[in-house]
Amino acid sequence: MRLTVKDFVLRERGVELFTIKGLKSGTTFLFDDRASFPEVIHAVEEELARAKGFFRDSPVVLHFGERNLQKDEWRQLKEILHREGLLLRYAVAATEKSRDLLYREGLPVREELIVAAQEKKTVQPEAPEYPTALYLRRSLRSGQKHVFNGDVVLVGDVNQGAEIIAGGDTIVFGTLRGVVHAGYPDNPSAVVVALNLMPLQLRIGPYIACAEEGQLNPRAQRPEVARVKDERIIIEPYQGKL
Repeated sequence: MRLTVKDFVLRERGVELFTIKGLKSGTTFLFDDRASFPEVIHAVEEELARAKGFFRDSPVVLHFGERNLQKDEWRQLKEILHREGLLLRYAVAATEKSRDLLYREGLPVREELIVAAQEKKTVQPEAPEYPTALYLRRSLRSGQKHVFNGDVVLVGDVNQGAEIIAGGDTIVFGTLRGVVHAGYPDNPSAVVVALNLMPLQLRIGPYIACAEEGQLNPRAQRPEVARVKDERIIIEPYQGKL
């Protein structure tokens, strides 16, 4: 479904509650981070009711600005959005507290909007100068966490309780028993490769897979690759190419 959403603003008593923007990167709900959140929720509910299913099955981005979102606020909003059939792509939140809350609630989160190539052309004409891969030559213990915007290559083990969040691929030359989120927040083309793949939880883009009871038992060690196929994460032997 392709939306042609015009930008419009929901106001109450002169206060902008939220704006719906039809960006190239997708329909985006921008919530005023200074407005009362109960009023924001009420305005969203009213607008979606008025839209009569226009946004159903449409992927949307939620932009919370600098608001420190509370768990009960998020769950109220999520219930309304799910009830109306919206598909949540990812959220944008400026504060670490909100990002952490939303991530733990299972929603991919970013610090800023993903700018589509056509929109990006006018604001960022030059290639980024930050590194695209992080190389680590050590094991990660329980409680250790690495977050990187590109690919992560680790020579060592990722033990239970350790975590890697990568914007691109994750390659582990060792045993992976912890949690990995590759393609964060919504890149389903990312892959996870490990010499011994035994993760408690694996995320690739918006997809999640958890180890079931018995799956962590020792088995023949061999390199394996995890990737998204038919909207689910599959694990298969690594055949020397991705």
